[in-house]
Amino acid sequence: MDLARLRVAAAAAALLLASGVADRPMAPLLPIPVQAATSAEEIAERLRSRLDDDVDRRLEDMGLTIAVPSAINLDFPLLFSCWPEHGLDALPPEGVPAYTGLLRVPEVSSALDVRFWITSPGTASRLVREARRGAEDCARQPQSDYSGSDLADFDRWGWYGVRARVNEEEYTKDGDPDIMSTIVAARGGLLAEVSWRTMDPLLLPLGPETGAVSVLAAVGGDPDSPAPAGTSPRSALSALAAALPAPSAYGKNMKAWQTFDPEHDTVCPSAGFDQNVYGGAPTIRRRLVGEVSIRTDVLLLPDEQAAEQARTRPLNWGDWVNCETEDKSHVSGSHRVEPLTTGPWTGEIETFAIRRRDPSSRPAHQYVVANVSVAVRHGTTMVYLRWQGPAGTDRTAALRRGRAALTRTLALLPAAG
Repeated sequence: MDLARLRVAAAAAALLLASGVADRPMAPLLPIPVQAATSAEEIAERLRSRLDDDVDRRLEDMGLTIAVPSAINLDFPLLFSCWPEHGLDALPPEGVPAYTGLLRVPEVSSALDVRFWITSPGTASRLVREARRGAEDCARQPQSDYSGSDLADFDRWGWYGVRARVNEEEYTKDGDPDIMSTIVAARGGLLAEVSWRTMDPLLLPLGPETGAVSVLAAVGGDPDSPAPAGTSPRSALSALAAALPAPSAYGKNMKAWQTFDPEHDTVCPSAGFDQNVYGGAPTIRRRLVGEVSIRTDVLLLPDEQAAEQARTRPLNWGDWVNCETEDKSHVSGSHRVEPLTTGPWTGEIETFAIRRRDPSSRPAHQYVVANVSVAVRHGTTMVYLRWQGPAGTDRTAALRRGRAALTRTLALLPAAG
């Protein structure tokens, strides 16, 4: 074959890969097991070698350990680059086994932000449809800081869903668009989101998308094998998720807390902890709001040292440290951090009350919010629970109520790790 024909053949192969036609001929960048993963633990194990575990150790002399980087927060909306400007509110499932991590695949140019959830096939399919509707709305918007530039079906290696490219900034100083590409897809009870950023549209989709598809194939297994219908009964994280109390156990009108809704973060933001979650760890996250506010985080860490570091992290980044703002101040003498042992769980409990001023009311009035946080572990399992509720005229009784609610939750959780 002459050089011209070789060039034509190479161009045709590249076009097939870019269009998604040549699924099978693509050499996988990651091993593809026959069976799909049915637990967050399996997902973590399959992706462990690609996890970006490079951390900043400059603050360790101050006693602060930075976690392995996580990707997008688990409770961010799907296809978050279209939200909230264009109304996308496809919120991922809460209280189910999940995984988030920043992956490096040397064969491609961009890092991959990945999120996986293990839920029911019906829920996974519904959320893919909601993400598609939001992406379509985004694509119809006029050119702006958040404008859809491309939307396509995604159907590869047994996964189906949508692929969107969003111009997050219309232009950079060099004149190149800043593009976020995202795949939201389902395979049975597996729900996945893989995102990557590029400044050069010529890299899309052949480069990073090849890595993204390979990650999905590694988790979803051979498409000729059955798609998972749910979680593995052998999964420790699934048992922990199933043991969480119903939302109504905490109070009246409890519902999922929508991300970025500051009205419900009644004490102060949790960004320090949210941005420092241990990436690559099988995880459960659930946030509820109603009569009170409840946050639940469960992590399965690779060893006990990592579990202890993760246990101390929420309190080291604790909300109360940053609460001395214009409209929030501590109730004198209310802050305490004490040892806690209950059942197999050992760690600490933090209690305090905050006097908050509501500037929206006329005249502005103050009210007191009680906070109880528990950070405990057993073996390699770490649990962080936080209760926030109105203190009324008796903050001691409110703190006692929060403590009782969290210790009841711990009593329900089976010891694992």
